[in-house]
This record gives sequence, structure tokens and C-alpha cells, in this order.
Amino acid sequence: MKGVSLAGVVAVGLTVAACGEETEPVVRQQPPSLTIGIKFDQPGMSVMGPDGVPRGFDADTATYIAGRLGVTPEHIVWKEARSDERERLLNSGEVDFVVASYSITAGRQQQVSFAGPYLVAGQDLLVRQSEREIERPEDLNGRTVCTAEGSSSADKIRKDFAARAALVTRDTYVQCVGDLLTGTVDAVSTDDVILAGYAAQHPGTLRVVGHRFTRERYGVGVRKGDIDKQARITRAIRMMIDDGSWRRAVDANISPSGHRTLPPPPVFNAPDKEIAPGDLTQLDPELVRITEAIAATFNAQDWEGFQQLVCPETARDIDDLVIQYTPQYDRTLGPEVRSAGFTKTITGITQTSPNSATYLAHESFSNIPEKYRHYFRDIDYTGTMVRRDGEWRLCSIAADFVEP
Repeated sequence: MKGVSLAGVVAVGLTVAACGEETEPVVRQQPPSLTIGIKFDQPGMSVMGPDGVPRGFDADTATYIAGRLGVTPEHIVWKEARSDERERLLNSGEVDFVVASYSITAGRQQQVSFAGPYLVAGQDLLVRQSEREIERPEDLNGRTVCTAEGSSSADKIRKDFAARAALVTRDTYVQCVGDLLTGTVDAVSTDDVILAGYAAQHPGTLRVVGHRFTRERYGVGVRKGDIDKQARITRAIRMMIDDGSWRRAVDANISPSGHRTLPPPPVFNAPDKEIAPGDLTQLDPELVRITEAIAATFNAQDWEGFQQLVCPETARDIDDLVIQYTPQYDRTLGPEVRSAGFTKTITGITQTSPNSATYLAHESFSNIPEKYRHYFRDIDYTGTMVRRDGEWRLCSIAADFVEP
């Protein structure tokens, strides 16, 4: 890893002792360092401070990862990574990795590799507080929308929602927000978590519409093919989620804006995604029955029956995740999604002990309006089962989107 090496040394030179004999060279090891690409202008995510240190959720994530790689904060070099510069910075070696609201997409994966993901967001609109004619992306026909150079946000609007929208691109979102404040544009579009930070900076003047229409997984970008670095950063992200640092960073940086963050996503190359179907005859028959009942009640939308299969102490968290990851229940979407169908299928069960097990399920959707295809990507669920007093219950669940 560039910069993260304990092999860099400085030889001070040979000295001559009083007796005339040469001593051993004095070798000083340079502390490991990292150059990290990050946004400088996204409130709540990463804003460069007057001391040359960025602050926000992305900044905290990058600092945590660096710490797990053995680099202390004072040995991080921060480099601005604008949307249209991220791939170049990575592949030129100017940065070691990028943490900059960097959505994982199939196109970008052709140019760089991703660790993570570490956050899920969704595209939305920022408008003036007095604006009442723009509530959804469809309302942008004949209007002007601004986004940052290198972002696909505005193109998504014109392609799927408002073909007659006028597009304006600027170097940074700060410039887009400035245009919105002066009335030069009618809306700014990017991910909701970013827009919430700008709205919080201008209370009573700007507002987030609150109708997100995509789902975006933020990953840490690394140079294409650097599998070792990708794996090390992914392990660090998993640790950040598991030890509570992820939640503390959300509460400190994102929650004050009023934005409700989706639960942390499971990392895409986590080992638990490799659950084999297994030999069902070797599993506890009651485990198989309850796991199948979880899928059946889910598909029937029998939420009362579903709750009876869940551990009481985690029921609310599981309920929140199911609602957030089942788009039919997302009231921010248009009414045309209400007729969408979904099917959850158990694809693997692993019993790790007499009283614990893990299952993997796949959820697919049908009858989806074309413009919401990106939002309704298939979902993989990973559930943890616990056996108490002879009864199996679902005690935790995680969800992740399947890339097309």
C-alpha cells in the first residue's frame, strides 16, 4: 500500500568513534502514512476544516479505516476528490483510497475496485423552501436541475422521470446550492444524505423534497485489482459497524440534520454471503420449518405471523429494516409502485451449533415501473437464527442490494 509501509527508512550516515572505528548506521523508521481522497464541501459527510482536517461521516469512516491499517490521524494526507476526479486519482496512484460518497455502480466497477459498502443513500431533490410545485422528479419537466460534474444524478432524472428537464453541471455541489439560492436553477439533485446537510445549513430557506427515487451503496474506492487493499478495508468497515463506531459517527454527523439513515449494509464480499444450500436432512427439522415459515409469512405480508417468529428484543429493529428495504412501504415513492409484487426465497441454511444458525434469502420484484427499476433491485437477506427453550427465532437480519 502506497505510504503504508514500515520499510521506508532514513540513513543518517556513518559516524566515526573516538577510537577511529566506524559505528553502525543510525536508521530511523518513518511512521506509516496514507493519502486519502475525500470531498471538501459536503456538510455532514465531509467538510474541510480551517485546520486542514475534514469533518463528517465520510471523514470519520476514513479515519477509522486508517487506524485499522495502522495509521494515526496526524499521518493522513487529505486530498480533495471531486466526483469527476475519483477514478483518475485512484488509478494514477495519487491517493491510496477514496471515501467520498462514492456510489458502487457496474460502470465504475470497470474502472476501480470497491471495498464495503458502508452506507446506503438515495437520490432526492433540494429546492427552495417556498417552492411548492416540485415534490417529485416528474415535476422537473421544463425546470432546471443542477448536479456536480461527473455525477449521474441529473441524467437519471431526464432519462427516467422528466425528459424535458434542463441540466446544469458545476464543479461542486456548493456551487449548485449557490445557484439554487440565487434562483438560477430550480433544484439540486444528488443523494439525500448530502442534500440534508445543505438544507441544515440553510434552515427556512432550503428543503429536501423527501421523495428519494434510487438506492445508492457507498463504497471505498481503491485502485482497480488491488484485492489485498480491498479486503483489508472491507474488514475495517465490518469492524466499524460491529463495534458501534459506525452508529456513533452517524449520530454525530448525519442525525443532527434530521435525515434518517438506513441501517448499515452488510459488506458485499463478506464470507456470510457464501452460505451453501446444504443438506437439509442434516439440519434440525424445526429450524428448517421456522425458516420456511419466515419466508412464507413475509410473502403473504402476514406481519403479525412474521413477528411471532422474531426475538422480542430485536423485533422493532427487524421491523424497521423490513419496512425500509421493502419499497412498497416506502411512502416517499409514487403511488404507481403500490401494485409491485415481491417474493422472498430461502437459498441456504447453515446450522453452526445446536442453538444457532444462519440463513440466506433472496427477494425479487415484479410489476415494477421502468423508472423505478434502479430502486427495486433484488435484495439478499442474511438472517441469524437462535434456539431458545427448544424454539427457533429470527434474532437479526441484514439486507443488501444485488447489483445487476
